[in-house]
Amino acid sequence: MVSVFQAALLAVVTYASSQILMLCWNLGKQVQQARASGLPYYLSPVHVMNVAYWFLLAPIVALDGSISIKNVQKWAPWTAVFRIWQAGYSVFRDLGTDSFFLCSPSGPMLMTCDVHLVKQLLTRAHDFHAPVEVLGLYNIYGPTLAASEGEQWRLYRRITTPFFNQKTYGKVWKESLDKAERLCAQWSRGNDDTRVSHVKEQLMSKLNLRVIAKIFYDQELPYNAENAIKDVAPAGHALTFSEAINAVLSNLATVFSVPKWLLARSPFASHKKAYQGFVEWRQYMLEMRDSVQSRLEWAKQKDEPYFLESLVISSDAASSRDGIRPLTEAEVLGNMFFYVMAGFDTTSTTLSFVFLLLALYPSAQTLLQQELDRVLGSRATCAWDANKDVPELLNGYLGAVISETLRLYHPVAWYARKTVRDTTVTAASGAICRIPKDTIIIIDVAAIGRHPGYWSPSTSPGDDTSIEQSPARDFNPARWLDATDNAAAFPFSAGHRMCPGKRFAEVEMCAILARVFSQFSLRLEADPADVLEAEGPTGHGTAWLEERSRERATRALYEGMGFGHGIYPKVHVPFRIVPRAKAG
Repeated sequence: MVSVFQAALLAVVTYASSQILMLCWNLGKQVQQARASGLPYYLSPVHVMNVAYWFLLAPIVALDGSISIKNVQKWAPWTAVFRIWQAGYSVFRDLGTDSFFLCSPSGPMLMTCDVHLVKQLLTRAHDFHAPVEVLGLYNIYGPTLAASEGEQWRLYRRITTPFFNQKTYGKVWKESLDKAERLCAQWSRGNDDTRVSHVKEQLMSKLNLRVIAKIFYDQELPYNAENAIKDVAPAGHALTFSEAINAVLSNLATVFSVPKWLLARSPFASHKKAYQGFVEWRQYMLEMRDSVQSRLEWAKQKDEPYFLESLVISSDAASSRDGIRPLTEAEVLGNMFFYVMAGFDTTSTTLSFVFLLLALYPSAQTLLQQELDRVLGSRATCAWDANKDVPELLNGYLGAVISETLRLYHPVAWYARKTVRDTTVTAASGAICRIPKDTIIIIDVAAIGRHPGYWSPSTSPGDDTSIEQSPARDFNPARWLDATDNAAAFPFSAGHRMCPGKRFAEVEMCAILARVFSQFSLRLEADPADVLEAEGPTGHGTAWLEERSRERATRALYEGMGFGHGIYPKVHVPFRIVPRAKAG
């Protein structure tokens, strides 16, 4: 007679065996489809839609950083999924292809940096959709524009995109100049140069968030009397506005994956921080929403309500138009969060890298300042004209600096699409490739930006040391002044899902860079140990010290990348903000 234990064991073994057989069958199916595609394929034990992937991401990135990633990727190219920015074009170069399949038991993935193929992925809306299962990561407060498709996506787009118009861009220009002006005035009052140790955390996150808060939510964040960007938490809040949103963004995968009841009771400090940020930011959003709700009738009378007013009006059943349903509270909060996340994190990261690269290349600063002098002249900041000055600056060297920074240090290392049916695409070689339904496609933005077939290198190829791999070595804004050398650029995506905030971000970055660099320059700060060595008995001197500082910064701009919502400068590259007269 079979005992209860034996029966239970048999059931477990039978179930496990059936699951293994199912996984093997699925993997075999993916391999068969990959073979039919005409593209190379490799096996992968992970899939980007697997929740465990997000928890394993950090430790595997750390592991890959301690061993030879190049050697690992020769036999396991799926590791590029974990180190996609660091890998750049190297995986595709080593495999000898610009596109390859990754077959996993959970489904197929396609990785590509073939620009000809990418253009089809981004523009053929009927064949390729956003993978809402993956982008659901953003829905921690409610449904968002990013993680929606079909009629839901069209509803959100219809409500939010009218806000992005020429009148709004004029306000962005004015507010960005105003916030930068306060900061420059503070620097001018100082008796010494201003030292910046962590550019994103200390400077750009706070500066950018003040612009976003004012334009999107009509919130003037409180200023500290002595510091134009120092946060002040309002009554009823333990975290400031920027601390709350940063706590959410830096722990986005945790907030998404861990049930809130468990997160609230977790003993881990990182979980406590994530939960506090989640609760505090929701409170901020509800307070802003309630403020608009309390004056809703007045807001309805405005010709052009600002972003939050548009969302709240759209949630009012009495205001809904025929065929347009009102938004739920979750949809209002979800899109409030998504738009501040999309506009705040990416722009502040890009500005951070612009500052770091310009500090590394004083000659580029000089060219930028010469252009600012020519375009803006001696006019006071209040006389700068958004309609005239912005197009000239963005089409000149300032715009080239932004574009080159986005090429090398795009804050989002990859875009994703999903096939909605079996379809075909054409590779750059002219080959027809078959892509099965439900394939997740990773568009490798980092690899496109460093593809030698699309961009002429500014430096000779180096060896495999970290400083030689650093994209900072290839920084050359002048390439963008030649219109024929930017066909491989997708900084704001493309097609019907192109970022609606493109012009918003460009105008804001233009204003901040113009205001700061018209008056100040940046200089890398030497490491104290290098200063002692330069001034010691060996007497290396100033030239050696400057070169040593550039080497440290170049290495940090490869080794020192962090990864959260996107890439960001994690290792500090300190610099000083110096008045131009003193810098010269």
